[in-house]
Amino acid sequence: MAKTAQNSLASPNIIQSKRVLRVLGTSVTHFEELRVAAEADLGLKIEFTTLNGTEAQRRGALSPASFDLYDQWFHDIDLIWPTGSLQPINVERIDSWSDIGDLPKTGCLSSGQVTAPGGDPSQKLFVQRNGSLSNIPTHQISMMPTVHNADSFGTIGTGSVDIQSWAAFIDPRWTGKIILQSDAAIGSLDMLMALGASRNINIQDIGNLSLSEIDLLTKKLTEYNGLGQFKAFWADESEAISAFQSDEPVIGSLWWSGAVKLRALGIPVSMATPVEGYRGWFGGIALSRHSKGAVLDMSYDYMNWWLSGLPGALMARNGAYMTNSKAVKLHLSPAEWEFWYEGKAAKTPITDPRGVKIYDVGECRGGGSYYERMSRVAVWDSVMQEHNYLVRCWDNAIA
Repeated sequence: MAKTAQNSLASPNIIQSKRVLRVLGTSVTHFEELRVAAEADLGLKIEFTTLNGTEAQRRGALSPASFDLYDQWFHDIDLIWPTGSLQPINVERIDSWSDIGDLPKTGCLSSGQVTAPGGDPSQKLFVQRNGSLSNIPTHQISMMPTVHNADSFGTIGTGSVDIQSWAAFIDPRWTGKIILQSDAAIGSLDMLMALGASRNINIQDIGNLSLSEIDLLTKKLTEYNGLGQFKAFWADESEAISAFQSDEPVIGSLWWSGAVKLRALGIPVSMATPVEGYRGWFGGIALSRHSKGAVLDMSYDYMNWWLSGLPGALMARNGAYMTNSKAVKLHLSPAEWEFWYEGKAAKTPITDPRGVKIYDVGECRGGGSYYERMSRVAVWDSVMQEHNYLVRCWDNAIA
């Protein structure tokens, strides 16, 4: 009896639960293969709260106690940072900070390049002494730069017509077959690229419209909507995927992660290489102001894990680039690296993060190498100075 009691005291029947890290974001970076890999490597329980872009922005701004990390886009920072819901990130705790490329730090891939208009990530990266954000380097940042891409639009069932211009969005040949993103910060840029390509509008700064330019844009959007130009408007990527599953031709706003999902379903969507250039976006991870103590330590562990190479390889198989590509290369096969980063034809079948074939041997993703594609960003996703007015007018136009 004494021996039994001693063992009972030495080995109490208590199951210690894993520590939990709560991450708020979108479907772009929230998928099961990535969550499982993070849990395995970090020994944590990762809870993803996956919302569409607008809903994630709202929660990020208004409910910082509901998440530990905010995994979203740099242009969101213009909306969320002023609310005080986030805290600065200490770059001295980011192990691979020096390996992060120049694009998020300077707005350019190399010296001599001109930065594109809109939400250039470098302009809101570094936290200044007074709490404001700019491109002047300090030891604190607003978000840790992670995934990014040069986005365009998808096409299905257009036959022999090679569509490589944003003007297709307002081409009467495709009436009733256009899909447009409903998020004003992104969808407005797709429409501006279309109107500009067809010489249907004259804008001084595509990344920051004046009140009168917003009126002009949304007036034209209302007109095209009234004519039945649009098949659907989507807020969540799952809505875009549903809208693209059609027996008729479809053209429209699509993220690369959505294109990968469609191809995994056997739907041969193609992503255009627009002659006018791409709409660029940059993602990152930010800290809730409520993250402290052990949760803060776990948050830094998770951010450092994102720069370990494996997450970037998973994101590459989902169509996106990672900011420290050298680490990513070690976790991709040579054929995958050549396909996703060098823009070369596939030497072996190319698979998504789940191992489902999405490209056959000989196929290309289109647009060329990483440098070629990201050098052709015509505008960055943006929260304009008159964002609130744009949202009101935009929502009315697509209603």
